[in-house]
Amino acid sequence: MNKILIIDDEADIRNSIIAILSDEGFVCDDASNSNDAISLIKVNNYDLIILDVWLNDPDYDGIKLLKLIKKDNIKTPIIIISGHGNIEMAVEAIKEGAYEFVEKPFKSERLILSVSRALEVQLIREENKVLKEINFTKDKFTGSSPNALKIREIIKKISPTFSRVLITGESGTGKDLVAREIHDSSLFKDGPFVVVNASLLEPHGIENELFGVEENGLIKHTGLFEKANKGSLFIDEVAEMPIQTQIKILRVLTEQSFTRMGGEKVINIETRIISSSTKDLLLEIEKNNFRKDLYHRLNVVELILPRLVDRMEDIDELIMYFAESFCKSNGFQIKDVRINVKKSHHHYDWPGNIRELKNAVERQLIIGEKQELFENTDFNNDFEQKNVISMPIKSAREAFEKNYLSSQLDRFNGNISKTASFIGMERSALHRKLKQLKITDKE
Repeated sequence: MNKILIIDDEADIRNSIIAILSDEGFVCDDASNSNDAISLIKVNNYDLIILDVWLNDPDYDGIKLLKLIKKDNIKTPIIIISGHGNIEMAVEAIKEGAYEFVEKPFKSERLILSVSRALEVQLIREENKVLKEINFTKDKFTGSSPNALKIREIIKKISPTFSRVLITGESGTGKDLVAREIHDSSLFKDGPFVVVNASLLEPHGIENELFGVEENGLIKHTGLFEKANKGSLFIDEVAEMPIQTQIKILRVLTEQSFTRMGGEKVINIETRIISSSTKDLLLEIEKNNFRKDLYHRLNVVELILPRLVDRMEDIDELIMYFAESFCKSNGFQIKDVRINVKKSHHHYDWPGNIRELKNAVERQLIIGEKQELFENTDFNNDFEQKNVISMPIKSAREAFEKNYLSSQLDRFNGNISKTASFIGMERSALHRKLKQLKITDKE
């Protein structure tokens, strides 16, 4: 049952809207001023807000209140209503995040249509969010290199325990996949796996999301800690948590309990905490951005994921894995796809790590010739050309030389003499240049 808040300084307008929406099965609250509205929003999780733009309020008019609400509750759709509307006002409202602008007086059918459309759009957004969360879990941490096998061995050892795990590494190295694998092999595998990305939460609403909201003994919003009970809570980008929130999380980890926002009842939980960060948390501690005591609570076991460039032996296996997964998901016949991996792929640094490689594979499957996947594609060339224009001239020259010499070495199967002869360079000078550019020759 959808819950809607109506904000209007005219009681008859509020009562009229409540009567219309109540007949359609909606639950409605109302407020005549900004203070009452803000108080209600803090303790309730509304599916939709209807706001009068000409709010007779000494603190906030409709547009100012709209800005405030969107700042703290960005996911909630807001319909702006006004009896004195104009094009400029409608444009400003939409620009500030309103879903729609409706002029008074409006017919019941017009209001119901606007409300239904807004709620439908919000539902689709939530469903898409869930689908994305499901999709990311279908991939597995793949690879047979020493670095990959080491990670898999650690996952195997720590999964059956209750110990907290801190996963660190560059963006795109697979931290979310590893977190999911730990959960799926843990004592809590039959329980929920709840994900929260701290960098995507609004600072003012983060504690409501984590701990939930209670009003007069009634649960208004169930928090993520509570949802993850008897399961795992994965806190992605934990370094983005505000300091005050860090203090509360530390208390939860210490006591294995918490109280909902606005509540007094102690909620006991049994939840495994897995966290991740792309930032150096020790450096963040030095900057007073992260609590040292929380770091030690989270970092019972630290799992440092290698960059793709540090496990290049896995690249062929990863390409095949991503190609097969994409083909199965999209109805391609994998048996008709021949992977032709060029050696030059191994000379590209892949700054976006595994995520970049996966995107590249999918892009080729979509726009390339699937029967000869990658046959005419030079990853190194394609990506270096895109990146080189943003480099200083020294770095750009180095990138070109590395790309050029790697390609020539591949052309002559690693033969230094033939490569040196072709490019017009002394053999010893080529050796020095390869060493300088950190290109491994096979002689």
